Amino acid sequence: MPPKSHYRNIQCTDNKHLFVAYDDDYRPQALLNIKGKVTASLKDFDKVEAWLYSDGFFPVLKNDQVGYINEQGKLVVPTIYDNLIDPNDKYNEVWANPVYQGKIVVVKDGAYGVIDTNNKVILSFENNYAMMDSFSNDRAPVYDFNTELWGLIDTNGKEVVAPQYDGLDGHLGGHYGFNEGLLGVIKDDKWGFVTKTGAVAVPFIYDEIRPFSEQLAGVRKGNRWGFIDGANRTVIPFKFSDDKVQRMSVTSFGATYFNFNNGTAQIEEKSDGTSVCINKLGKIVACSEW
Repeated sequence: MPPKSHYRNIQCTDNKHLFVAYDDDYRPQALLNIKGKVTASLKDFDKVEAWLYSDGFFPVLKNDQVGYINEQGKLVVPTIYDNLIDPNDKYNEVWANPVYQGKIVVVKDGAYGVIDTNNKVILSFENNYAMMDSFSNDRAPVYDFNTELWGLIDTNGKEVVAPQYDGLDGHLGGHYGFNEGLLGVIKDDKWGFVTKTGAVAVPFIYDEIRPFSEQLAGVRKGNRWGFIDGANRTVIPFKFSDDKVQRMSVTSFGATYFNFNNGTAQIEEKSDGTSVCINKLGKIVACSEW
């Protein structure tokens, strides 16, 4: 719950004692403590997103360049890195990667690399990677421009899984990353799931997948969707038609289809706007709000 303040637009962060205040045009104004007191001014920056706060740091944007501040508002990484938004990708709104265990995937002059929160370079920008995702589960997916395949690096920038995947599971311009310890990847036109060591947890046999949520993943074979567990056991049979799944949209609760939350997953939205949800037994139930 945001604290009382003369600012009308206040957003929470993952730190219950830290908030971001904005003006009426949602330009960043200040960091606030739990009592609503200003602890740092943010007026020098064009963007500071509360939802990108992680590990004690915020990305900041100034003159279309990315840097990072700490919880005291001190600029610890100068605003010298590229804005991640591709102007040709209307779905991607993530202009910077969050900090993960003190490490950050950044782009400088079009080249990807890894730095720490002291702006020390961990992985040189002179590498073979044409693309790099943010860290999750101690790994960052990397795309090798020589092989045109995806692999994985650890937080020290070491390649731990050689490039071998054709693509990563994602939605609306981004990638899901690891969920519940597993990453969705595609190989030879079929989807499966791997661990952070590259071990295959779910074989490459599916035509489409969703990330794991509440120990289940929605997967498609042909025209039918069902749900599997992390050992590739079918938990909910393949009985849901693909014809009713909306690809480039989210559900009415802001999630993707076939993702569980609070025990329910949305599988369809009817023409009248009515949401159709199931429980973990595959039975139609009322939808839980996200």
